[in-house]
Amino acid sequence: MFSRALNRMFTLVGIMAGGFLVIIAILVVAQIVARLLGLQLPGVNQFAGYSLAATSFLGLAYSFRQGAHIRVTLITDLFPKSAQRWVLVFALAIALSVVGYLAYNTLSMIYWSWEFNEKSPGIISYPLWVPQVAMGVGMALFAIAIFEDLVLVLIGRKPNFEINQEVIEGMS
Repeated sequence: MFSRALNRMFTLVGIMAGGFLVIIAILVVAQIVARLLGLQLPGVNQFAGYSLAATSFLGLAYSFRQGAHIRVTLITDLFPKSAQRWVLVFALAIALSVVGYLAYNTLSMIYWSWEFNEKSPGIISYPLWVPQVAMGVGMALFAIAIFEDLVLVLIGRKPNFEINQEVIEGMS
């Protein structure tokens, strides 16, 4: 049940990541049309940059869950089948440590941006914590996805990213 809720959450943020990608396309086309008409749209580059960050970070957990992240299995394949599980546990533990650290610091950055009322440096000024939220949410959900897979491997089950990758490979 908990895994099903996480699947919904990761799918939702994956859709949001796709939405920000569409926003980037709309902003680029709008900027092109405006330049052809001799106009300039203030802040478009800034919003496109923040949308790119939102796309990247919000897509992390969904991509991980789907098995779409690049994994190098060259070294793990050298180990016997029985040891591969523990190598995966080690790799997931390291990944969780790094991503958890980044998530904590990203959420801390958002808090301090809000606390100090930091404003964006562009032509259009708005609170900086607003675009930072996507980064914090994305990192936190990525850490949760890694944690869930670490627990699954520790109890002897396959991680979600391997299950979903097998499903995708079976479809092609």
